[in-house]
Amino acid sequence: MLPLSSVPKRAADNTCWPGRSGFHGAENALEDLLAAVPVPDATRADLRRRMAAPGRRYHGLRHLALLWTRHLAFGRGSDLDEPRVARLVASAIAFHDAVLEPGRTDNERASAALWREAACNGGAVTAEEVDWVAGTIEATADHLASAKATLPEGAPGAAPPLLARARLWVLDLDLSPLGERPAAFARNTELLRLERPDLGDAAWRRLLRAFLARLQAAPRLYRTPAVGAVFEHQAKANIAQTLSTLRTA
Repeated sequence: MLPLSSVPKRAADNTCWPGRSGFHGAENALEDLLAAVPVPDATRADLRRRMAAPGRRYHGLRHLALLWTRHLAFGRGSDLDEPRVARLVASAIAFHDAVLEPGRTDNERASAALWREAACNGGAVTAEEVDWVAGTIEATADHLASAKATLPEGAPGAAPPLLARARLWVLDLDLSPLGERPAAFARNTELLRLERPDLGDAAWRRLLRAFLARLQAAPRLYRTPAVGAVFEHQAKANIAQTLSTLRTA
């Protein structure tokens, strides 16, 4: 059962692998992530401050560290681990939640704009790379629609180009917490609730129900085999259980 209106006593226990008792090395993963982003040191410090703001209960530093840890774990040895691609993935992960204001409908667009400004100041990425990262950040506003738009037209099963797959990869990593073990999923939901103090409990339940119902209706949540194999089944189970609880609340 999801205690949607209660305050959790401890932070979400995000893990790299579902079923582990804890996520260790978050600080090391965060340092590794930020070091991979081609921006000035002052920008990294500003990003860290933003992500550590008191109102960030879910979309904070641990979220970034978790996604980067999963990139390293599931992408190791693939072309997504190539230095240029990894740098772009790191940049998208690091900035995708840089702006987070409750009730604002353009947080992702504002986050992408912040990335563009930072990248221009850094001068270490090409215009094409800046655009790719900004587009990937904006894509996290609607993971399902963005994934569909990213897939190439043509024969079913055709492999997307590398940068298209990299965008799908970031989208899948961002949704991977949906596939946590049920207790961790419930704690994450509590933390997300705390990030919306502008909503009353009834409004929050309506928002959550609509979000999860759309996910439940999707034929699949993940477009990359490495992430889908680990998280798809549990994510669907978590979503179904939560919707059932919401309907009887």
